Amino acid sequence: MLTAMPFGTKGVSIAVLAAIVLSAAACGSGGSGKAAKPSASTRTSTSASTAASATTSAPTAQAASSGGASGSTLTTDEISNRILLTGKDEAGYTFDPAQDSKATTNAQDVVATGGSACQTFVDAQEALSPKYGTTAEVDRELTKAGDGHSIEDSVMTFPSAAEASALITDLAAGLKGCQSLSVPQQGGGSVTMSPSAIPELARAGQAGYIDYLTADGKAELMAAELVAVGTAVSVVAIIGPVSTDPTVLKQMGGTLLSHLSDVQAGRLKSAQGVS
Repeated sequence: MLTAMPFGTKGVSIAVLAAIVLSAAACGSGGSGKAAKPSASTRTSTSASTAASATTSAPTAQAASSGGASGSTLTTDEISNRILLTGKDEAGYTFDPAQDSKATTNAQDVVATGGSACQTFVDAQEALSPKYGTTAEVDRELTKAGDGHSIEDSVMTFPSAAEASALITDLAAGLKGCQSLSVPQQGGGSVTMSPSAIPELARAGQAGYIDYLTADGKAELMAAELVAVGTAVSVVAIIGPVSTDPTVLKQMGGTLLSHLSDVQAGRLKSAQGVS
């Protein structure tokens, strides 16, 4: 849905991403900065930089999603207390458990531009419940004082492993055909997105991508990794200022992202008894 929500990814909801972009831009530039839409060459080089740094931990994430068991059903409390990331997983980051969102996305955000591939991408990114039968979802935001990046963390559960795998398959298919999209916001304006797949994270039951997000002329960069584990999907995303600095990109799209994704996927594997 496109109603404003201050915390949580809502399955990386466009409404929440817009709020994050506007909040981060206001903190970083007094709310007056305008960011230009990245060129195709910039998106390609950024994707290549993040991909190069993501190769070492990808096999671990794949292994977490390839077990023979279908996985057991997890409740929202179990997800919150046993699965989601905390400050112990990355030093300096904190969260407010009272702000965890425990609602699924039930209404489709219809793309105004981008076509069917982009609609497929958005539906999968948000784990649209009518399409995938999402049975539970918990979303959490972790922040670090003095740092311009936030960790957006989610786990969604589904009736079977087939639906969890279908979400990953659809996301990957959408990424192949979607170069840019826009979604109108309630109250006016729109969110634009320019997603690009991270090739080294494109494995069975797993996908990763970078995404330039623009709302009200202000832009942020997001790197995300999704892993299907049994009947659940783990989503870890890092959002921060647009950058072409290789060190920053390596941290966002490789080192930190892959580490945190592996931690969460491992917890899901243990909780569901997936081998």
